[in-house]
Amino acid sequence: MIKNLIYRLRMTVLICVFGILLSFPAMAAKTIDVKVADTADMQESDTEQSGPGVPAEEKIEEPEAPKAGDSLGTFTTSGYCNCEKCSKGHNLTYAGTVPKAGHTISADLDLIPLGTKVLINGTEYTVEDKGSGVNGRMIDIYYDNHDDAWNHGLQTAEVFLAE
Repeated sequence: MIKNLIYRLRMTVLICVFGILLSFPAMAAKTIDVKVADTADMQESDTEQSGPGVPAEEKIEEPEAPKAGDSLGTFTTSGYCNCEKCSKGHNLTYAGTVPKAGHTISADLDLIPLGTKVLINGTEYTVEDKGSGVNGRMIDIYYDNHDDAWNHGLQTAEVFLAE
């Protein structure tokens, strides 16, 4: 009789455990209906909160691209030519053009990209070259001869974006 009682108790416990284990997938299968708001219907506000205690997400504004006439800042200018001393005798610019006095300049391409037209002391130049010593706020102005390039020396000038 005791054996029979123990057997029945074990079977009852096994059935209960088995029933509980089988009910987990049924609970997991239940869906919860959540209404998701359409972002087009929501009005944006600077004070809008994402939830309690969560500040609104900051909006990062992209800086405007410089436009014609904008100052690019103050640069140090120097002169160079296509002689052996200045440019190791290279006759072409980095852009593949023949350099021209009063037109070609060398600049740091991370600051002023190739093809950009700038105004320096009232003269419009085009960035067509990059120099090994031209880094940061430095511009090398091309001259037809070494004497003119040497006489330029080091100067400081405000550089403007041309059209």
